[in-house]
Amino acid sequence: MRIYRLNRLLVFAVMFLLLSVSWVWAELTINIVAVNPSETSRKINIKYYLPEELSPEDLADTGVLKVDYNVDQGAYYVHEEVVFQPKESKTFKVKVKDVWRIEKEEIDVIKAQLDGNVELLKDKENFDVIKRARDKLVEKLDYILAQQESYSGNIGRRIEEYRAYVDMLAEIKKEAYSLKNLQFGADAVDEIDQKKTVSLNVEVTNPSGNSERMIQHKHYLPDEIRAQDIVETAGFEVRFDEKEGKSYLTKEENFKAGESKQYKIVMKDIWQMPGAKLDGVQQRAQIAMDEIKETVYEDTGAFLFNAINDRLEQINKSQQEKQPTIKKHIGMFRVNQGRYKKVEEDLDKIEELMAIIKAKRLEELEQGRVKNVLQRLRSLRGLAALAEAIFKRRISLTTTWKIILGTVAFVAFFTALHFFIWARRSGVVGEERGVKPGEGIEEVPKPGT
Repeated sequence: MRIYRLNRLLVFAVMFLLLSVSWVWAELTINIVAVNPSETSRKINIKYYLPEELSPEDLADTGVLKVDYNVDQGAYYVHEEVVFQPKESKTFKVKVKDVWRIEKEEIDVIKAQLDGNVELLKDKENFDVIKRARDKLVEKLDYILAQQESYSGNIGRRIEEYRAYVDMLAEIKKEAYSLKNLQFGADAVDEIDQKKTVSLNVEVTNPSGNSERMIQHKHYLPDEIRAQDIVETAGFEVRFDEKEGKSYLTKEENFKAGESKQYKIVMKDIWQMPGAKLDGVQQRAQIAMDEIKETVYEDTGAFLFNAINDRLEQINKSQQEKQPTIKKHIGMFRVNQGRYKKVEEDLDKIEELMAIIKAKRLEELEQGRVKNVLQRLRSLRGLAALAEAIFKRRISLTTTWKIILGTVAFVAFFTALHFFIWARRSGVVGEERGVKPGEGIEEVPKPGT
């Protein structure tokens, strides 16, 4: 029995690993504390799984600990078997790069890309909407930076916020670096802030009917919700649980014996795909289909195009049906997310076919231009051959002067002949209408008299 209890204590010692993080410029130090609670010295296998964002190149110094990879869990970890004296505790330091920081330079690059895309789209009819979409994306970027700065002194919270908004940042990058996404998705971004709200009712009861209690609330929210989606928090703080991948509400509050309290949390209805977003995808599919008509890819394109339209119709139809509960509303949204993912996959394929056709047409155009240039070169070579045939024999100086003098003589003869003919004709022209002998000059009246 004593050995069994001792083994349990050793297991507890292995599990008793405390994580603390301290910020040193661009490096963080993970402190792993292990304790041997037994009365005898023992070897303890130290094993700590690293945060999922870290890769081997992010590890600056692991000390005595080795780095390995768990294939089943898909995660890196540090480990080592270490001898502990009775009741001894040890701290193992792992220095890592601060990968949980979004640099302002990266945000500035994204903003510049957005500005560049907006400039390219300035001639579009929905340019005002495109500008508003750009402004809202910039607001989100500024919000992410502000959240990061708010917890600059609390590394744990900053990592938590980073994980909460890393998906949002990826979505913003997708919009910023794609001209098509901004052009055809601007209406959708503009529509997001006009979403309706939904309410979530939370009820908490003091389980003790005899005494007051200080209760620490923790209420998990649906996966898609983040802090910026909460309209009314009812006094709760919104946090993010990286293990669960969810936001949650928390606060500490005193409850009387057996007391129950209800809270109403108001959230944006983010479980509705903007109609403009769906319309934008359909427009892109139509443009691609028009490009590949009457080509070898027409049948493949038609199959993809019809599949896209069918799924978009399913999404639109399901969103028009009012769901009886918020749970079913969220469930239908997640079904539509799966449909939309397949729509995007098919859209990528049909636009790739369009890109192939455009590249082929451009290649044929370039080949035509090259052919024209070659034909011109052949013509020039023909002229060169003709010139060589004509002027192959070198003309002597005497012959040159003869040609010059002959040309001058011809011009002089032609000029004299022309002058003689002109002089003869000027003497007779107009005689039939001139004044004959004995006649007077008739006065011509002014017009209108």
